[in-house]
Amino acid sequence: MKQILTFFCMALFATVAVHANPALIGNWKADVDGNRSFDIRLAFSENGRCTVKITDDKDMQETVGNWSYDGSLFRLNATFRNAAVSYVRGLQWSSVLNMSADGNSFNILGIAEAGGRQTRITFFRHDGEDDAMPETFNERAIPQIFAAFSLRIPARASIAIVGIDPAGENEAVFYVNELTRHFVNTRNYTVLERRSIEAVFDENNFQLSGLVDDDAIVSIGKFMGATVVITGSIDIAGTQKRLTIKAIDVLTSELISIQTVTL
Repeated sequence: MKQILTFFCMALFATVAVHANPALIGNWKADVDGNRSFDIRLAFSENGRCTVKITDDKDMQETVGNWSYDGSLFRLNATFRNAAVSYVRGLQWSSVLNMSADGNSFNILGIAEAGGRQTRITFFRHDGEDDAMPETFNERAIPQIFAAFSLRIPARASIAIVGIDPAGENEAVFYVNELTRHFVNTRNYTVLERRSIEAVFDENNFQLSGLVDDDAIVSIGKFMGATVVITGSIDIAGTQKRLTIKAIDVLTSELISIQTVTL
């Protein structure tokens, strides 16, 4: 009976602790103790996903990750593929979270840069319109598109994921990263590094965009040694927003597959 009562009290305490803290859903901007050379911005969604954006004086990098918070312990895991900010290649935090009384700030102990020491990182709520980050994306879109592509693209193909127009938006970054992750994790394909693709496009004065002419994409795909190039676009038609991604055979210039998902 004593054990049952103890368990009940612990469960009740955990429940109260969770609900006593303000929700973390939304956008946050970091103030890192002892380091003002870069800032960290987080956007938490209800499904345990988050968008992470880090900038310094020269570069910006953005990725998606996972987060959780049980009322006391906060966890976040995010990795930057081909990190532009070389001293921040990923974030792996597990720390007690201290929330301010007004719910507009919290702090954790974490390592903010590769090889750095653990320090206090304070986040402030940042829900203004000036560079606010999106909170949620359609996470079912890429698995659906990848399932269709994997039936048509031969195993061991060398794939160049060129980009999604508009290339500068957070949504496009999210879908490119998710598509890359699916192809890499199957271990059935060779996926060209993003940095190599960007370098080739820069040399040819192209943008990493779905609006680049297909013939130009195929030509550059051949130059990079890819057998398949993948590109796409995010379009708005009336009240609907759609993601369209296509895979092109570099050797024949034929369309292997084209998939459209409503976002």
